[in-house]
Amino acid sequence: MIATAITAILSLTACRHSPEKSAELWLGGDVSLGDGGKKQLQDIAGMVKGTPGIVNLEGPVSERLPNRDHLRLWNAPAALAELSGLNVRIAGIANNHSLDAGAVGSEQTIEALRNHGILPAGGTAGAAVLEFNGLVIAVTAHDLTQGVPVNLEADLAAARQHSSVLIATFHITGPASFLPRPKLRHAVEIAYHAGANVIVAHGTHALGPVERRPHAVIAWGLGNVAFACDCTQEEDAMILRVVVGSDKVVSAEALPLRAGLNNRPARPSPEAAAIFDLLEAIGSSPLQRKGTSAFF
Repeated sequence: MIATAITAILSLTACRHSPEKSAELWLGGDVSLGDGGKKQLQDIAGMVKGTPGIVNLEGPVSERLPNRDHLRLWNAPAALAELSGLNVRIAGIANNHSLDAGAVGSEQTIEALRNHGILPAGGTAGAAVLEFNGLVIAVTAHDLTQGVPVNLEADLAAARQHSSVLIATFHITGPASFLPRPKLRHAVEIAYHAGANVIVAHGTHALGPVERRPHAVIAWGLGNVAFACDCTQEEDAMILRVVVGSDKVVSAEALPLRAGLNNRPARPSPEAAAIFDLLEAIGSSPLQRKGTSAFF
């Protein structure tokens, strides 16, 4: 009897598994803070709940850049405190405004972000790697302005090789559109088959559908977070909040956002239900609505 009891105890012990590692993150779209100091991001702290964040930083870190024959964006060094205050841990710098201060400005941006505890992703910085809650999370950023980069598949494979989770972000320009452009669709398929678990797009400043696939979620357009200029009028946007495990997405949640444009603060959208109606109308995966958020 004693031997039987010991065997049973050992059997039960062997069946116990240590808790699976997971991490919660949020992703936002385009951010350009200009001279900063306008507190454009403080009102969305409740949406992100202090978890690590990933955004696309439009324009280099630089003092004010005068516009010449085209729009030039910048983010003053002091403005980065707004990002770190929201626990932004990774900023994509692969976009059509990354060289607005020249090649030197790009390197200064990388250094300034790192000095604020923010990892740059894309361009000469390559993939950003965040170790969080026992997971190794690789984040890539690619600009599709000139088409799908020839090295995209290789970049993604290299980032995936030593990571538990791969997040692929894409910047695509053009008139605001709810529907993904062909080159974005092509890039997303490459990312999905390379093993990306979270794939997001931004750049047209418009919302796009959200989609759930077997090992990944896709946000085809996050829209804006904050722009310290009147250079975009697209206010409807969203934050994507995810819980990821090793090579999988445990949960994905869309949170409608009213973007902070022309120095106004970003804030939760007062029209969440209408945003969910729009997302469903443009081909999203089924949404499970819970008040001002929706899981998919």
